[in-house]
Amino acid sequence: MPHNEREQFILEYLQKNREATVAELCRALFVSEPTMRRDLAALNSAGKIIRTHGGAAHRSALGENLPQSFREREHSEAKLQIGKKCLSLINAGDTVMVDGSSTAQALLSVISEKKSLVIITNSAKAAMILDKSNVRLFVTGGEIATNTYAYVGSYAEDFLRAFNADICFFSVRTLTPDGLLTDNAIAENAVRRVMISRSRKSVLMLDSEKLGAPCMNTLCSIDDISCAVSERDISAHFPNSKRQFLSASV
Repeated sequence: MPHNEREQFILEYLQKNREATVAELCRALFVSEPTMRRDLAALNSAGKIIRTHGGAAHRSALGENLPQSFREREHSEAKLQIGKKCLSLINAGDTVMVDGSSTAQALLSVISEKKSLVIITNSAKAAMILDKSNVRLFVTGGEIATNTYAYVGSYAEDFLRAFNADICFFSVRTLTPDGLLTDNAIAENAVRRVMISRSRKSVLMLDSEKLGAPCMNTLCSIDDISCAVSERDISAHFPNSKRQFLSASV
């Protein structure tokens, strides 16, 4: 099928089904994953679709937030690579803030390798993940955001403001070509802003599939944080940024 016909099919499929995975679209069009990823990247750059974790969504889904259960299943290996790379930024004895994103949960799963840490998080799963570790853990409490395992709201934000952290780790749904960190989860972004403001360093944990069109709410600019960590090198996308970009593949 010619390229323009594939794009039209993808647009019609997403209009009918709201969202789809790469594998689902490959089966429908009988094409390889690399071909489908190129097609989706082109449509995303043109602003015709929204690139999601491992797939795409119709533009009408711009204000929707993906359920945590869906996010945890997508690109789990890349998230684990990012989490392990982030360990190199943590020193023994650090006070570390970690948001409730699925990418940050990958960091929590390996963070006990570091000694004498204080972990402060709004992740409702943190106590289970760190159950047998020797870290000192503080969990914000508050209202659980819809379809997530993250505490949000004024209670969680006020809890975080009582701490001073050495470093914080967080993720968002997309990083746009002009360097904006965006997400549909407004309440989770509000918590992230507090974490960034209460930490000496702030680190974006970014699955490279998240490069794409903006979501509904802007958290900040890439130049407002200390560095970004991805599973592969994405620095070429931001030649004018002075931020540090780290790759788990290096």
